[in-house]
Amino acid sequence: MVPHVVLTWVTTARGGAENSVTELAGSLARLAPSVDVVWWRQGGPTAAPCAPARVHEVTDWDDYMATLSRVCERADGRPVVVISNHRTAAADVMIAPNARVIPVVRHVVNADQVLRVIDPYDGAMVERTIGGLWWDLLAAVPVWVGISQASSAALRTHAPQARFVTTIHNGVAIPVTIPPHNRLATGRLLVACVARTVPWKRVDRLVRAVADPRLSTAVRLDVFGEPGSHQTDLTDLVSDLAAPVHFMGFTDNLPQRLAEYDLLATASVQEGFGRAVIDAAGAGVPSLVPDAGASPELVIDGLTGMVYKPDDLGDLVAALTDALLDRPLLAQMGKVARALAEGWYTPGRCAAQYLTLVLGQRPLPRPLVAAQ
Repeated sequence: MVPHVVLTWVTTARGGAENSVTELAGSLARLAPSVDVVWWRQGGPTAAPCAPARVHEVTDWDDYMATLSRVCERADGRPVVVISNHRTAAADVMIAPNARVIPVVRHVVNADQVLRVIDPYDGAMVERTIGGLWWDLLAAVPVWVGISQASSAALRTHAPQARFVTTIHNGVAIPVTIPPHNRLATGRLLVACVARTVPWKRVDRLVRAVADPRLSTAVRLDVFGEPGSHQTDLTDLVSDLAAPVHFMGFTDNLPQRLAEYDLLATASVQEGFGRAVIDAAGAGVPSLVPDAGASPELVIDGLTGMVYKPDDLGDLVAALTDALLDRPLLAQMGKVARALAEGWYTPGRCAAQYLTLVLGQRPLPRPLVAAQ
């Protein structure tokens, strides 16, 4: 019997993870007979349509508990699997003790990283390291999912208990055809960055690179994303360096906007996946990424984009210079990047892998053992 599948998510801001969750739900619902989404909105967006999956949007702890309990109760005797996340995993185990809970970790975690998670006993959003999570409850988890090899490897290293960790790369819906490249006729190398302005995204590295005197009159950097805690500092830095940088805010039509650029650039070393890289590929645009986190998994250096040393500003400047001097190569890399995205980073492939994982679960998983 195919299990009933429930996806849970807590959203606090608009971002790529929100899109990935709803795309997965919609794709899974075309494969599995019964899929529900419990979407806890804490300042983030309303869930995007993901029919034929059913969406239940809640705004508080009591409603979350009641809704998750209800959708996990099956009168037809069908087993239930909850595709959870690190924020609600412990709470989901406690609320739905008869379900198999599979947490999905969307970060490259380290031992000291502070994660914002839901306290399973009172529903408060609290800050804990991975070692400080409620492992007495999480001992019931049979398998964890990382959205990249880097995410899975970090989880194996830093989770106090781990019986099995598997990797399922996100799927990303890309346009059927490449959006028109309505590029502004500035003569500059136009570089896009997609990131909320929070410290771990390291947008300041990109600002400093394009402010280099060898690039500042030939490159322009546009940053897309919601303003975050680092916005004022970044604005001041742009002013101090007279950097050619514009903050564009959040956009709903990202692939279409990215088609206006020559290159996507990122700087985070903790990226669990890097959805914007695949969004850019869908627009036929290559990416420049640091050799850290999941980024090198998504970009084949010299073929679908370029990879630079994350802590070497000179290497970043050199890579931007190479891009500036060889626009035809950028266009060719963009075509290959799109072909790779169409072949692998698809919502259908992602959903099929999750369904295979769901079907492999057993009602009574063996207890976890300490990670070696």
